[in-house]
Amino acid sequence: MTEVDSYPESRVRNSQPAGIGRVVDLGDVCAWNNLGRNVVFASRAFEPCAIFDETQFPDDDELSQYDLDVHAILDVPSAGVVVVLNHLGLLRAFRRSEIHIRGATRRIQPVWTRTFAEDMERVVAFGDRLVGSRPREQHAGGVLVSEPITATGDGARLDARVELETWGPVTALETVHVGGQDWTAVGGDGRVGLVPIHGGGLGRLRWEVGVDFEPAAFGWDRQLLWVAGPELGAAGIDDYEWEKLRGGGFAALDPAEGKAIVGGRFAHDLAWGNGGTAVVIAAGLVCGIGRAGEVDVYGTKDGDPRARTAALAADSLGIAHAAVVGDRILYGFNRGGYRLHTVALSAIAG
Repeated sequence: MTEVDSYPESRVRNSQPAGIGRVVDLGDVCAWNNLGRNVVFASRAFEPCAIFDETQFPDDDELSQYDLDVHAILDVPSAGVVVVLNHLGLLRAFRRSEIHIRGATRRIQPVWTRTFAEDMERVVAFGDRLVGSRPREQHAGGVLVSEPITATGDGARLDARVELETWGPVTALETVHVGGQDWTAVGGDGRVGLVPIHGGGLGRLRWEVGVDFEPAAFGWDRQLLWVAGPELGAAGIDDYEWEKLRGGGFAALDPAEGKAIVGGRFAHDLAWGNGGTAVVIAAGLVCGIGRAGEVDVYGTKDGDPRARTAALAADSLGIAHAAVVGDRILYGFNRGGYRLHTVALSAIAG
């Protein structure tokens, strides 16, 4: 286990509790959000290449926190941009060519800023469009599908339409490619469904199955669709009561019909929370991040426990945000300070 400098230095000042927001793998680079401070684009060795550290609300403590409370960092290759969506629904696009230049760390500016929808906790990109869970405060069902993302923008609100409204609130989203077709996996209220992507929109559900936990995260290993989450009943828990999210489990589903191939229960509570990623799938392992920084490891062949790393703290660090970058897991916590942790997959394979 190694601690990584998250580079929280910023020109923005506010009272945001120190912690990490989203952590993502973008292929040749990775990125993370130092809550209330900045967005860092880094090499796969976690060395910063470019940083965005500005707010539209320098004189407003609360709004400046929300401005740099990132809910999604997504690659849109067709437009040559990486987009960053914040809690307020501001969508900033950065030229991909500018975020991975090695050398001295540079401050970068968005090529355009538009408005999408606020408080979208789960957002994915397919092609040149964004698909996101509807704002949590609306308690509305389905997803929003955006108009195409382009290399340029005029500052106007991004048009979007509601799809899958009868599904109910969505708590997990993923895109997968199987059988020559692109699909969107949706999860919520103890259910998982697979929906085809057609002509810039979503088609009819291919299948829907129940799971014995609340879907919070998906993983795709090019053969099976993995889903994981805390115990059922999470929908009634307030956003700031994440410590009440307990237990849970995981399952690997056949993308053809949704049949469960592998399943398991988490032996220890993980660092679940709204918008977080407490579980990642890689190298034949299901890896759950615990509240105190420990990593619980299960095998993908049988779902059985394999290993558990030591805790990093005596008390809860909050909600985990994790991603697999190369052959390592990179993760941080929303109340764990401006620090990241990394562990090699080979070291926890058991």
